[in-house]
Amino acid sequence: MSQETPIPVTILTGFLGAGKTTLLNKLLHDMSGQKVAVIINEFGDTSIDGQLVIPTREEIIEINSGCICCNVRGDLINLLSNLIKQEKHLDRIVIETTGMANPAPVIQTFLMDKQTAKSFDIDNVITMIDARHIQQHLHEDEPSEQIAFADILLLNKVDLITEVEKQELEKQLIAMNPNAKRLYSTYANVETEALIGNKSFDLDNILKIDPKLLTETHHHHHNHQVISFVLREDRPLDLEKVNKWFSYLVQVKGESLYRYKGVLFIKQLERKIVFQGVHMLFVGTEGDMWAKDEKRQSEVVFIGKHLNHQELQEGFQYCLA
Repeated sequence: MSQETPIPVTILTGFLGAGKTTLLNKLLHDMSGQKVAVIINEFGDTSIDGQLVIPTREEIIEINSGCICCNVRGDLINLLSNLIKQEKHLDRIVIETTGMANPAPVIQTFLMDKQTAKSFDIDNVITMIDARHIQQHLHEDEPSEQIAFADILLLNKVDLITEVEKQELEKQLIAMNPNAKRLYSTYANVETEALIGNKSFDLDNILKIDPKLLTETHHHHHNHQVISFVLREDRPLDLEKVNKWFSYLVQVKGESLYRYKGVLFIKQLERKIVFQGVHMLFVGTEGDMWAKDEKRQSEVVFIGKHLNHQELQEGFQYCLA
């Protein structure tokens, strides 16, 4: 092993669309002088978040063959083992989990695997909360689990709720996790020093939530009504048709769309169009120029409830130039 001091680990979790990737980019920008390895896990066979995360001095590693909290935990352990065998010093590891992950099995990985426990030290578990939409999902298992196991709760998009709504949400969060530190942000704008390096992870608090964490293997079962699929197209899309289609999606299908994001190849533009949406909130912006040797392709991921794959596929095809 090339590094004897345990490497601090930040686990970044939060339900779909809370703003984890935006926060991750801010943290990486502020830690640009450090060597940080980033592990990204997405819900479904896609790698869009990897395209949206800024490069680090080390590497961005994606695990997209399943959810990090269940069927790819072995992949995570092997990946961590390979990292500590490298001849490079690492200052930190940041794990961005899928929005459908239960943090407990991920935490358990760092505590119960002997070699992993020796080589890594959990600094904190940050759960981001979409203040605008969380009330629609608090009855579901995944958001409740993410809130319960956090030592830092970051309420994002607080500009989109009233003061009364904020106070009501605070009461609910205190009832669910009275020990977590609560922070507030808009566009994930929060001081990095308030999140990183404070060793706020407290195993005793975690064991109060789950006394069997260190004695039983956790198996997480997702809500099977929530599905994910990816649409890809090499042919260029027409900007006007894309605008019409997304307007329809937001207005008619918004409640069913938990998360939708992607990169679009638009005929009329030389830059990529990067878009992200949560329910009926949607934003699209111009991204980087297409590189000369880069394959131009549109790639869109949809995550939601009761989604009609064929209908969305037909809408995507309608957008062809």
